[in-house]
Amino acid sequence: VVSNPTREGRSLRRQVLKGAVMVFVTAGYSGKRFIFEKAKELGVRSVVLDGPDSWVQLLVKEGVIEKFVPIDFSDVDTVFDRCLKSIRDVRSSIGELDGITTFCEMAVPLASRLAEALGLPSNTPQAVDNARDKHATREIMAKAGLPTPRHWKVTSEADVPKAAAHVGFPAVIKPISGAASLGVIRANNEEDLMKAFKNREGSAHAPDVVVWGRVCGSIRGAYLDGAEVDCDLIFDNGRPVYGAITDNWPTVEPYFNETGSNCPSVLPKAAQIDLMELSVRAVQSLGFKLGVFHVECKFTSRGARLIEVNCRMGGGPVRDTNLLVWGVDLVEEHLMAFAGIPVRPPVARRPLKQMAEYTINAQKSGHIKNLDFLEQYRRVEGVLYARPLVQPGAKCHCVADGLPTWLCELMVVRPDVREAIAEIKRIETEINHELETLIQ
Repeated sequence: VVSNPTREGRSLRRQVLKGAVMVFVTAGYSGKRFIFEKAKELGVRSVVLDGPDSWVQLLVKEGVIEKFVPIDFSDVDTVFDRCLKSIRDVRSSIGELDGITTFCEMAVPLASRLAEALGLPSNTPQAVDNARDKHATREIMAKAGLPTPRHWKVTSEADVPKAAAHVGFPAVIKPISGAASLGVIRANNEEDLMKAFKNREGSAHAPDVVVWGRVCGSIRGAYLDGAEVDCDLIFDNGRPVYGAITDNWPTVEPYFNETGSNCPSVLPKAAQIDLMELSVRAVQSLGFKLGVFHVECKFTSRGARLIEVNCRMGGGPVRDTNLLVWGVDLVEEHLMAFAGIPVRPPVARRPLKQMAEYTINAQKSGHIKNLDFLEQYRRVEGVLYARPLVQPGAKCHCVADGLPTWLCELMVVRPDVREAIAEIKRIETEINHELETLIQ
């Protein structure tokens, strides 16, 4: 019964999870507080390893987490041994561990190695490294017979002309390992490509970017046309037990800054099936067995194509979207997977809600006077949130001056997803008009 994808099965699994001791490798930014609150709600005893000045230590005083262990992650040569010793000390003081995990992209390689060393449920470090290295991902997919865009690994300026000749234009330059769209640039010609690589080369070894491993070089691939989607997957014992597609809206190029999304998808059913099948096969080809995956794809004029596999839950609105539309809590299922509990989420047969969300990117540079205008949208029926992402007086940049600043975010539900899309676009137009006078 505990393995049944029913409410009764989930209730039993929650009983098994209650009291589990879980170690989290880094807490991420304070916006991830909801993860630890959910863990507390489920009865999980959370131990967090993070930097000495981490915000998460406040959660000990609030009773949300059981223990905070300060760790200096800057020395990558010794961080594994120091984390391992700290975890063993925790085990001696509060009892046996049930799992080690993380919800932070940069910490996944370290978490997988720690779990492996202690014989706890995990994906292999090799699988994690394969996903984190975008060049390796494409090489593995090609060997597995999966569709793979043309690509070239650029490690020096001498590689730029070779990449240009092999891939063609437009193209995308992307760090071999990274998170979200950081460092991702569209290049329309060889001059753009060389400039993007030089800029990336200058920042590749910035401090406190990498928790484990290395960031070196860039992967340069063919620009993919078509609609972009997120495929959120849950795996148990090497097979998918949940999958859902969210449509991503056009990004702000050349930086590929995210804008909005909607769920359920409005793409043709055949396209959704192709995208889901590619996502599942990509995760399997990389060697993953368990947990939550955030797979980014495009449905191009040549069919479904992979952008990347993220071996952790997606950020931003991803958790809210899956819970709202399909009734699946990715945080809960992730915790169960890494505690060694069968993962079989009950999934709604039809969408529970139909939603669209949007993040406003600054259309001009300057200082924003205030974001008081958001209050009027909080009172609109169907608006789940309208919240600022910057403080009054903050400096913001438009795309002409670099990576655009995210100013605020909204989420809307309507009886039909197309109505939600129309409503959020109406609000976007009004807000951008308001910002014309508020940014000076």
